[in-house]
Amino acid sequence: MSDTTDSADSDALQTLARLCALPAVSYHERPVADAIRREFAICREPEGAEVAVRADEFGNLIASLGRNAAGPGIAFVAHMDHPGFELFSPEPPGDERIYVRALGGVPVASLRHETPVLVVAPDGTRHPATLHPVSDEEARAVGAGKDRLARLETSVDMAPDSFVVFDLPDFELDGDVIRARALDDLAGCAAIVSALKLLANGEPEQPIYGVFTRAEEDGLIGARAMAGAGTLPPDTIVVSVEASSVIPGVAQGDGPVVRTGDRTYSFDAGAEQVLVSAAKQLGKQHDRFKWQRALMSGGTCEATAFAVHGYRTTGIAFPLGNYHNAASSIPDPEGGVGAEYIALADYLCGVDLIERSARATGASDGPVAERLRQVPPGEEERLRRSASGWQGSP
Repeated sequence: MSDTTDSADSDALQTLARLCALPAVSYHERPVADAIRREFAICREPEGAEVAVRADEFGNLIASLGRNAAGPGIAFVAHMDHPGFELFSPEPPGDERIYVRALGGVPVASLRHETPVLVVAPDGTRHPATLHPVSDEEARAVGAGKDRLARLETSVDMAPDSFVVFDLPDFELDGDVIRARALDDLAGCAAIVSALKLLANGEPEQPIYGVFTRAEEDGLIGARAMAGAGTLPPDTIVVSVEASSVIPGVAQGDGPVVRTGDRTYSFDAGAEQVLVSAAKQLGKQHDRFKWQRALMSGGTCEATAFAVHGYRTTGIAFPLGNYHNAASSIPDPEGGVGAEYIALADYLCGVDLIERSARATGASDGPVAERLRQVPPGEEERLRRSASGWQGSP
Protein backbone atom coordinates (compact mmCIF):
# COMPACT_ATOMS: atom_id res chain seq x y z
CA MET A 1 0.00 0.00 0.00
CA SER A 2 1.42 3.35 -1.02
CA ASP A 3 0.40 6.97 -1.39
CA THR A 4 1.11 6.74 -5.10
CA THR A 5 0.54 3.46 -6.96
CA ASP A 6 0.92 -0.25 -6.48
CA SER A 7 4.11 0.03 -8.52
CA ALA A 8 5.65 2.01 -5.65
CA ASP A 9 5.00 -0.94 -3.32
CA SER A 10 6.63 -3.26 -5.85
CA ASP A 11 9.62 -0.93 -6.16
CA ALA A 12 10.00 -0.78 -2.36
CA LEU A 13 9.97 -4.57 -2.15
CA GLN A 14 12.50 -4.91 -4.97
CA THR A 15 14.76 -2.38 -3.28
CA LEU A 16 14.70 -4.45 -0.11
CA ALA A 17 15.47 -7.63 -2.06
CA ARG A 18 18.46 -6.00 -3.77
CA LEU A 19 19.93 -4.77 -0.48
CA CYS A 20 19.35 -8.10 1.26
CA ALA A 21 21.36 -9.82 -1.49
CA LEU A 22 24.49 -8.12 -0.13
CA PRO A 23 25.85 -9.56 3.12
CA ALA A 24 27.52 -7.12 5.50
CA VAL A 25 28.84 -7.11 9.04
CA SER A 26 30.23 -4.26 11.14
CA TYR A 27 33.18 -2.50 9.45
CA HIS A 28 32.51 -4.45 6.23
CA GLU A 29 29.53 -2.49 4.84
CA ARG A 30 30.97 -1.27 1.54
CA PRO A 31 28.79 -3.49 -0.74
CA VAL A 32 25.60 -2.20 0.88
CA ALA A 33 26.83 1.41 0.74
CA ASP A 34 27.60 1.06 -2.97
CA ALA A 35 24.16 -0.46 -3.59
CA ILE A 36 22.44 2.45 -1.81
CA ARG A 37 24.29 4.88 -4.06
CA ARG A 38 23.09 2.92 -7.09
CA GLU A 39 19.50 3.00 -5.83
CA PHE A 40 19.55 6.79 -5.70
CA ALA A 41 21.18 6.98 -9.13
CA ILE A 42 18.20 5.04 -10.52
CA CYS A 43 15.69 7.62 -9.28
CA ARG A 44 17.39 10.36 -11.31
CA GLU A 45 16.49 8.59 -14.52
CA PRO A 46 14.84 10.01 -16.48
CA GLU A 47 13.19 12.89 -14.61
CA GLY A 48 13.52 12.49 -10.86
CA ALA A 49 15.20 15.14 -8.74
CA GLU A 50 18.73 14.41 -7.63
CA VAL A 51 19.20 12.85 -4.23
CA ALA A 52 22.66 14.03 -3.27
CA VAL A 53 24.71 11.32 -1.55
CA ARG A 54 27.99 11.75 0.27
CA ALA A 55 30.02 9.83 2.82
CA ASP A 56 31.29 11.41 6.02
CA GLU A 57 34.78 10.80 7.34
CA PHE A 58 33.62 7.61 9.06
CA GLY A 59 32.03 6.08 5.96
CA ASN A 60 28.43 6.75 7.02
CA LEU A 61 26.30 7.72 4.02
CA ILE A 62 24.15 10.86 4.01
CA ALA A 63 21.52 11.27 1.28
CA SER A 64 19.79 14.64 1.14
CA LEU A 65 16.87 16.40 -0.51
CA GLY A 66 15.80 20.02 -0.20
CA ARG A 67 19.23 21.36 0.56
CA ASN A 68 17.98 24.90 -0.16
CA ALA A 69 14.75 24.50 1.82
CA ALA A 70 14.20 26.58 4.92
CA GLY A 71 13.59 25.48 8.47
CA PRO A 72 14.68 22.51 10.57
CA GLY A 73 15.23 19.26 8.74
CA ILE A 74 14.32 15.67 9.43
CA ALA A 75 16.75 12.73 9.20
CA PHE A 76 15.79 9.06 8.93
CA VAL A 77 18.61 6.83 10.21
CA ALA A 78 19.26 3.12 9.65
CA HIS A 79 22.38 0.98 9.85
CA MET A 80 23.94 -1.10 7.08
CA ASP A 81 25.55 -3.85 9.16
CA HIS A 82 24.27 -7.05 10.77
CA PRO A 83 25.83 -9.37 13.37
CA GLY A 84 28.43 -11.75 11.95
CA PHE A 85 32.10 -12.67 12.24
CA GLU A 86 35.51 -11.45 11.09
CA LEU A 87 38.98 -12.98 11.18
CA PHE A 88 40.78 -13.16 14.52
CA SER A 89 44.58 -13.25 14.65
CA PRO A 90 45.91 -15.54 17.41
CA GLU A 91 48.55 -14.25 19.80
CA PRO A 92 51.26 -15.35 19.54
CA PRO A 93 50.93 -16.00 15.79
CA GLY A 94 51.67 -19.41 14.31
CA ASP A 95 48.50 -21.33 15.07
CA GLU A 96 47.37 -22.78 11.73
CA ARG A 97 43.74 -23.03 12.76
CA ILE A 98 41.40 -20.28 11.54
CA TYR A 99 39.52 -18.34 14.19
CA VAL A 100 36.77 -15.77 13.76
CA ARG A 101 35.35 -13.42 16.35
CA ALA A 102 31.76 -12.35 16.69
CA LEU A 103 30.76 -8.81 15.80
CA GLY A 104 27.50 -7.92 17.50
CA GLY A 105 24.97 -10.07 19.30
CA VAL A 106 25.13 -13.40 17.49
CA PRO A 107 23.07 -16.29 18.92
CA VAL A 108 24.97 -18.12 21.63
CA ALA A 109 23.89 -21.36 19.94
CA SER A 110 26.13 -20.49 16.97
CA LEU A 111 29.14 -20.50 19.32
CA ARG A 112 28.19 -23.74 21.09
CA HIS A 113 27.37 -25.99 18.13
CA GLU A 114 28.57 -26.62 14.59
CA THR A 115 26.88 -23.96 12.47
CA PRO A 116 26.76 -23.59 8.65
CA VAL A 117 28.12 -20.24 7.49
CA LEU A 118 29.34 -18.48 4.37
CA VAL A 119 32.76 -16.90 3.95
CA VAL A 120 32.31 -13.69 1.97
CA ALA A 121 35.48 -12.79 0.06
CA PRO A 122 36.46 -9.18 -0.74
CA ASP A 123 35.13 -9.63 -4.30
CA GLY A 124 31.72 -10.72 -2.94
CA THR A 125 32.02 -14.41 -3.76
CA ARG A 126 30.71 -16.79 -1.10
CA HIS A 127 32.11 -20.09 0.09
CA PRO A 128 30.36 -22.60 2.37
CA ALA A 129 32.08 -23.14 5.70
CA THR A 130 31.35 -24.35 9.23
CA LEU A 131 31.77 -22.79 12.65
CA HIS A 132 33.02 -25.02 15.47
CA PRO A 133 32.91 -24.26 19.20
CA VAL A 134 36.03 -22.99 20.97
CA SER A 135 36.55 -23.91 24.61
CA ASP A 136 37.44 -21.24 27.17
CA GLU A 137 40.87 -22.86 27.55
CA GLU A 138 41.52 -22.72 23.80
CA ALA A 139 40.36 -19.10 23.64
CA ARG A 140 42.76 -18.11 26.40
CA ALA A 141 45.58 -19.98 24.66
CA VAL A 142 45.21 -17.84 21.52
CA GLY A 143 44.83 -14.57 23.45
CA ALA A 144 41.15 -14.03 22.87
CA GLY A 145 40.48 -12.00 26.02
CA LYS A 146 36.80 -11.03 25.95
CA ASP A 147 36.37 -11.82 22.25
CA ARG A 148 33.74 -14.43 21.45
CA LEU A 149 35.52 -16.90 19.20
CA ALA A 150 34.64 -19.77 16.90
CA ARG A 151 36.93 -21.95 14.84
CA LEU A 152 36.27 -21.86 11.11
CA GLU A 153 36.47 -24.92 8.89
CA THR A 154 36.78 -23.84 5.24
CA SER A 155 38.34 -25.08 2.03
CA VAL A 156 39.34 -21.59 0.81
CA ASP A 157 42.10 -19.22 1.80
CA MET A 158 40.78 -16.44 4.01
CA ALA A 159 41.74 -13.01 2.71
CA PRO A 160 42.22 -10.42 5.49
CA ASP A 161 39.08 -8.51 4.48
CA SER A 162 36.87 -11.59 4.31
CA PHE A 163 34.00 -11.90 6.76
CA VAL A 164 31.52 -14.59 7.77
CA VAL A 165 27.71 -14.63 7.82
CA PHE A 166 25.18 -17.33 8.59
CA ASP A 167 24.22 -19.61 5.69
CA LEU A 168 20.63 -18.37 5.43
CA PRO A 169 18.47 -17.11 2.55
CA ASP A 170 19.26 -13.63 1.28
CA PHE A 171 15.58 -12.81 0.78
CA GLU A 172 12.27 -14.66 0.51
CA LEU A 173 8.69 -13.44 0.22
CA ASP A 174 6.56 -16.09 1.91
CA GLY A 175 2.98 -14.92 1.43
CA ASP A 176 2.58 -11.91 3.71
CA VAL A 177 5.91 -12.50 5.45
CA ILE A 178 9.38 -11.30 4.41
CA ARG A 179 12.25 -13.56 5.48
CA ALA A 180 15.93 -12.73 5.11
CA ARG A 181 19.30 -13.14 6.73
CA ALA A 182 19.54 -9.48 7.71
CA LEU A 183 16.32 -7.48 7.95
CA ASP A 184 17.93 -5.72 10.91
CA ASP A 185 18.57 -3.23 9.53
CA LEU A 186 18.39 -3.59 5.77
CA ALA A 187 14.62 -3.22 6.10
CA GLY A 188 15.23 0.21 7.62
CA CYS A 189 17.75 1.12 4.91
CA ALA A 190 15.42 -0.02 2.10
CA ALA A 191 12.40 1.77 3.58
CA ILE A 192 14.32 5.05 3.77
CA VAL A 193 15.70 4.66 0.25
CA SER A 194 12.23 3.87 -1.11
CA ALA A 195 10.61 6.84 0.64
CA LEU A 196 13.30 9.26 -0.53
CA LYS A 197 12.86 8.07 -4.11
CA LEU A 198 9.17 9.01 -3.87
CA LEU A 199 10.02 12.35 -2.26
CA ALA A 200 12.48 13.13 -5.06
CA ASN A 201 9.52 13.76 -7.38
CA GLY A 202 8.66 17.03 -5.61
CA GLU A 203 10.17 20.02 -3.85
CA PRO A 204 10.34 19.41 -0.08
CA GLU A 205 9.54 22.25 2.29
CA GLN A 206 12.32 21.26 4.66
CA PRO A 207 15.70 19.53 4.37
CA ILE A 208 15.30 15.73 4.33
CA TYR A 209 18.14 13.33 5.06
CA GLY A 210 18.57 9.60 4.75
CA VAL A 211 21.45 8.47 6.97
CA PHE A 212 22.98 5.01 6.63
CA THR A 213 25.43 4.19 9.39
CA ARG A 214 28.18 1.69 10.06
CA ALA A 215 29.08 -0.65 12.93
CA GLU A 216 25.81 -0.24 14.80
CA GLU A 217 25.94 -3.84 15.95
CA ASP A 218 29.34 -3.27 17.54
CA GLY A 219 27.97 -0.52 19.80
CA LEU A 220 26.27 2.21 17.70
CA ILE A 221 29.76 3.21 16.56
CA GLY A 222 28.91 4.99 13.29
CA ALA A 223 25.95 6.87 14.77
CA ARG A 224 27.95 7.90 17.83
CA ALA A 225 30.75 9.20 15.63
CA MET A 226 28.38 11.18 13.41
CA ALA A 227 26.37 12.61 16.30
CA GLY A 228 29.56 13.62 18.13
CA ALA A 229 30.89 15.34 15.00
CA GLY A 230 27.69 17.38 14.66
CA THR A 231 27.35 16.44 11.00
CA LEU A 232 23.60 17.03 10.96
CA PRO A 233 22.37 20.54 11.87
CA PRO A 234 21.53 20.67 15.59
CA ASP A 235 17.83 21.44 15.00
CA THR A 236 17.35 18.30 12.88
CA ILE A 237 14.73 15.81 14.03
CA VAL A 238 16.36 12.36 14.01
CA VAL A 239 14.15 9.32 13.35
CA SER A 240 15.67 5.89 13.93
CA VAL A 241 14.21 3.34 11.48
CA GLU A 242 14.92 -0.09 12.89
CA ALA A 243 13.78 -3.70 12.78
CA SER A 244 13.29 -4.41 16.47
CA SER A 245 12.45 -7.60 18.33
CA VAL A 246 8.76 -8.32 18.90
CA ILE A 247 7.77 -7.64 22.52
CA PRO A 248 4.52 -8.13 24.44
CA GLY A 249 1.91 -5.63 23.31
CA VAL A 250 3.31 -5.39 19.78
CA ALA A 251 2.12 -7.62 16.94
CA GLN A 252 3.50 -8.34 13.50
CA GLY A 253 1.03 -7.29 10.83
CA ASP A 254 -0.47 -4.46 12.91
CA GLY A 255 1.76 -1.89 11.23
CA PRO A 256 5.06 -0.18 11.96
CA VAL A 257 5.62 0.96 15.54
CA VAL A 258 6.02 4.61 16.43
CA ARG A 259 8.75 4.12 18.99
CA THR A 260 8.49 6.19 22.18
CA GLY A 261 11.88 5.02 23.38
CA ASP A 262 14.27 2.09 23.66
CA ARG A 263 15.88 0.12 26.47
CA THR A 264 17.99 3.14 27.44
CA TYR A 265 16.15 6.37 26.56
CA SER A 266 12.71 7.91 26.21
CA PHE A 267 12.50 9.98 23.05
CA ASP A 268 11.24 13.49 22.30
CA ALA A 269 7.46 13.99 22.47
CA GLY A 270 7.42 16.82 19.91
CA ALA A 271 9.43 14.81 17.41
CA GLU A 272 7.15 11.82 17.97
CA GLN A 273 4.11 13.89 17.09
CA VAL A 274 5.48 14.33 13.56
CA LEU A 275 5.12 10.56 13.12
CA VAL A 276 1.81 10.34 14.98
CA SER A 277 0.26 13.11 12.89
CA ALA A 278 1.45 11.48 9.67
CA ALA A 279 0.14 8.08 10.79
CA LYS A 280 -3.29 9.50 11.61
CA GLN A 281 -3.49 11.22 8.22
CA LEU A 282 -2.60 8.00 6.42
CA GLY A 283 -5.14 6.07 8.48
CA LYS A 284 -7.92 8.40 7.36
CA GLN A 285 -6.91 8.10 3.71
CA HIS A 286 -6.20 4.35 3.52
CA ASP A 287 -8.28 1.70 5.27
CA ARG A 288 -5.37 -0.75 5.09
CA PHE A 289 -2.87 1.54 6.82
CA LYS A 290 -2.07 0.36 10.34
CA TRP A 291 0.35 1.59 12.95
CA GLN A 292 1.25 0.95 16.57
CA ARG A 293 2.84 2.96 19.35
CA ALA A 294 5.09 1.43 22.00
CA LEU A 295 8.27 1.68 24.00
CA MET A 296 10.44 -0.91 22.21
CA SER A 297 12.61 -2.03 25.09
CA GLY A 298 14.36 -4.94 23.36
CA GLY A 299 17.55 -2.98 22.73
CA THR A 300 19.18 0.42 22.33
CA CYS A 301 18.80 2.04 18.91
CA GLU A 302 20.59 4.85 17.11
CA ALA A 303 18.12 7.51 18.22
CA THR A 304 19.74 7.33 21.65
CA ALA A 305 23.19 7.95 20.18
CA PHE A 306 21.86 11.22 18.75
CA ALA A 307 19.72 12.07 21.79
CA VAL A 308 22.71 12.18 24.12
CA HIS A 309 24.19 14.84 21.83
CA GLY A 310 21.09 17.04 22.11
CA TYR A 311 19.12 16.04 19.01
CA ARG A 312 15.35 15.66 19.18
CA THR A 313 14.73 12.02 18.40
CA THR A 314 11.98 9.52 17.76
CA GLY A 315 11.74 6.17 16.01
CA ILE A 316 9.94 3.78 13.68
CA ALA A 317 10.31 0.04 14.26
CA PHE A 318 9.35 -3.00 12.21
CA PRO A 319 8.39 -5.82 14.63
CA LEU A 320 11.00 -8.50 14.00
CA GLY A 321 11.00 -12.26 14.49
CA ASN A 322 14.19 -14.30 15.01
CA TYR A 323 16.00 -11.17 16.17
CA HIS A 324 19.71 -11.40 15.30
CA ASN A 325 19.00 -14.79 13.68
CA ALA A 326 18.24 -16.39 17.05
CA ALA A 327 15.55 -19.02 16.53
CA SER A 328 14.46 -18.64 20.17
CA SER A 329 16.55 -15.99 21.95
CA ILE A 330 20.14 -14.80 21.72
CA PRO A 331 21.25 -16.29 25.10
CA ASP A 332 19.66 -19.71 24.46
CA PRO A 333 22.53 -22.18 23.84
CA GLU A 334 20.15 -24.67 22.24
CA GLY A 335 18.08 -22.18 20.27
CA GLY A 336 19.55 -22.52 16.82
CA VAL A 337 19.91 -20.06 13.95
CA GLY A 338 17.18 -18.89 11.56
CA ALA A 339 16.24 -16.18 9.07
CA GLU A 340 14.78 -12.96 10.46
CA TYR A 341 11.22 -12.10 9.41
CA ILE A 342 8.83 -9.17 9.32
CA ALA A 343 5.30 -8.65 8.00
CA LEU A 344 5.08 -7.38 4.43
CA ALA A 345 2.33 -4.91 5.40
CA ASP A 346 4.45 -3.47 8.22
CA TYR A 347 7.29 -2.75 5.80
CA LEU A 348 5.11 -1.14 3.11
CA CYS A 349 3.21 0.95 5.65
CA GLY A 350 6.58 1.99 7.10
CA VAL A 351 7.67 3.35 3.72
CA ASP A 352 4.47 5.40 3.58
CA LEU A 353 4.95 6.65 7.12
CA ILE A 354 8.49 7.84 6.36
CA GLU A 355 7.34 9.59 3.19
CA ARG A 356 4.41 11.35 4.86
CA SER A 357 6.45 12.32 7.94
CA ALA A 358 9.12 13.86 5.73
CA ARG A 359 6.52 16.19 4.27
CA ALA A 360 5.84 17.70 7.71
CA THR A 361 7.30 21.07 8.64
CA GLY A 362 8.98 20.42 11.96
CA ALA A 363 8.22 19.06 15.40
CA SER A 364 4.78 19.68 16.80
CA ASP A 365 2.97 19.09 20.06
CA GLY A 366 -0.11 17.88 18.19
CA PRO A 367 -3.81 18.62 18.88
CA VAL A 368 -3.89 16.87 22.26
CA ALA A 369 -1.05 18.99 23.60
CA GLU A 370 -2.66 22.12 22.18
CA ARG A 371 -5.89 21.25 23.98
CA LEU A 372 -4.13 20.46 27.26
CA ARG A 373 -2.12 23.67 27.11
CA GLN A 374 -5.33 25.70 27.65
CA VAL A 375 -7.67 25.47 30.63
CA PRO A 376 -11.35 25.46 29.52
CA PRO A 377 -13.01 28.88 29.87
CA GLY A 378 -14.33 29.50 33.36
CA GLU A 379 -12.65 26.47 34.93
CA GLU A 380 -9.65 28.41 36.26
CA GLU A 381 -12.02 30.78 38.00
CA ARG A 382 -14.00 27.86 39.44
CA LEU A 383 -10.77 26.45 40.87
CA ARG A 384 -9.95 29.85 42.42
CA ARG A 385 -13.37 30.18 43.99
CA SER A 386 -13.40 26.62 45.37
CA ALA A 387 -9.82 27.02 46.68
CA SER A 388 -10.61 30.17 48.63
CA GLY A 389 -8.84 30.04 51.98
CA TRP A 390 -6.73 26.97 51.10
CA GLN A 391 -3.48 28.93 51.06
CA GLY A 392 -3.11 29.07 54.82
CA SER A 393 -1.89 26.35 57.17
CA PRO A 394 -4.43 23.69 58.26
